[in-house]
This record gives sequence, C-alpha cells and structure tokens, in this order.
Amino acid sequence: TMLRTFNVAICLSLLSLCVGQDVPSCPLTMKGVTWHFNNDTDYSMVSVPNKYLCYEKCLKTEGCRGATWQLNDIAQGVCFLFNNPKDLRMCHYCESAIAPIPVDGVCNSSDDDIIDMYDANNELECIKRCASKPGECQFYSYFGEGSVLPNKCMLLKTCADVTNAEGCPDIHSKQIQCFPPIQKECFNYKELSDVSRREDAGAGNFCDKEDSESVSPDWVGKSWYRVTGKAGNFIPVIQAYYQRCGTEYSGYLNDSHPENQWENKNATVCFTDGENPCAFEKDIEVTNCGTYHVYLLDDVDNCNSRYCTSAKLRSNQRNE
Repeated sequence: TMLRTFNVAICLSLLSLCVGQDVPSCPLTMKGVTWHFNNDTDYSMVSVPNKYLCYEKCLKTEGCRGATWQLNDIAQGVCFLFNNPKDLRMCHYCESAIAPIPVDGVCNSSDDDIIDMYDANNELECIKRCASKPGECQFYSYFGEGSVLPNKCMLLKTCADVTNAEGCPDIHSKQIQCFPPIQKECFNYKELSDVSRREDAGAGNFCDKEDSESVSPDWVGKSWYRVTGKAGNFIPVIQAYYQRCGTEYSGYLNDSHPENQWENKNATVCFTDGENPCAFEKDIEVTNCGTYHVYLLDDVDNCNSRYCTSAKLRSNQRNE
C-alpha cells in the first residue's frame, strides 16, 4: 500500500513533463543475425505477421531473453523465442531483438533514481524510451492497464530497492539490454577449407596469391577468412615446419588470438624457410567472433607461400 501511494505521488508529479522523440542509441534490434536454436529450450511459432508481434510474444513469455522474426512466404512469418540466446549467426530476411531482464519484484525508486515519466501504449515503447538514453537509463518500470497508472513508463537510473510485485499489479520492472558492438566481418567472410592447408599436411606448390599459377583452390585474394571444414578452425599459433601445409614456405601466427568476443587485434604471420622461423612476414587482423575467429588476410609476397591451418588453438611455442 505504501509503495502504491509512493508511486502514485511520483507519477502524478511527473505527468506534466514534456515527451520528446529521442532516437535510440542503444541497439535493441539487429538485422541479419540470430542465435543458435536449441530444440529443448527454445520455441518457434508460425503465422506471425510482423516483428513487433514477435517481440511482444517474447516480452510476455516467461524466460524469453531474445526473439527473431523471419520472413517466410509460406508460414507468413516465423517467430523464434530464445531462453538463452548465444552463438550469433547469420540469417536471411530476419531481424532479432534482445529482451530486457525482469527484476525480481518492482523497483521502489526514489526521486534521484527517476529520469523521466512518459506515456506508453505498450512495453515496447517503454523499452525504446530507455534505450534512447544509453548510459543513463539502466532500468524501467512499465505500468500496464491494470496498474495504478495505466500506460505509463518510468525510466530509472538504478533499481537498488525492490519490493514484492504482489502489491503492485501489472507493473513490470526490468533491466534494459542492448546488442553489443558486433564486428561485421564475423558474418561476411570467405572460407579456408582445403585439407592440404593443415599443419600436418606435406609439402606442395600451392600459393596464397591470386595471380599465381599455383593459387590455392580456396584463395580469392585479400578478404576476411574463416578456417572451416577439414582445414580445421585456426591459423596455428606455433611455428610450422618448413615444406608443410601444401606449400614450401609455411605460415603461422606469430601472436596470440584475441580472447574476448568481438575483440579485434593486429597480428603477424611468419613464414619459415627451414632456417629462419620468420624468414618473411605478413601483417594481418584477427577478430574473435565468439565461437570462432576470422582473419583479414592478403596475398603473400613470395611464392610458394601459404597460410597454414590447425584444428586446435595452441599457445605460442616453437618446434625444435
């Protein structure tokens, strides 16, 4: 009862505040990406005509932390709901939204915690309001039709004090979530998949140079590359032997991989000639995409030279 009286007093004092049209700076949605779908914990629904209905279903579904709506002419739109969204991947004709995290109760906020109060026809509008104030708005309380202040949105800096939701019907307090900065190269890359690239493969005359007569079958010139298939998963972080990897001068990463998701770093690939472990080198970039890495590779300067690959990520050590 005290909380209800407290909230009403605050809300009534803020009703005269001007409502601005802020542009969201915290990305709530992202086109062209989705998450790994787990058949045991995630859900899908057909005949969902638009993304907004899909996102609203997520907000009303307990445990939903993300949603993807995908255009499908046959099913008139498919809505995927994720309980534990992870492992981002590309998708066509789709858009995903990351859901806020519910507070265990209702935020009992002081005047200092409150940023603003707005009219909001639904919770999605409230989420957008909070997202329009990145770094300032961390939580919000949406007052639904059955609350003391129907269709109001309270933006909050913090939610340190929480009260039992049973005494506050149809008030939804949640913590805003935004898509992290995503490196586009994680979803737009070529593949190095030739098995003869592996560090344990023998000598050959392949060369990672686009105009070479012996150009590698999976080489297309300067681009972002992901190591896939029988080639493995990584450019090895260990000195490759001379005349391995289907070439003469074997190339290995003379550096570490970035450890954090979406982290990008400059690195160097060394090519060994049998006597000098780094007879010549090539500057590259490496990006951590969460469950895999991608490499910005350019044509080698000397043929026959090639970027080696490996099935495992290993520490920076040297073969004798």
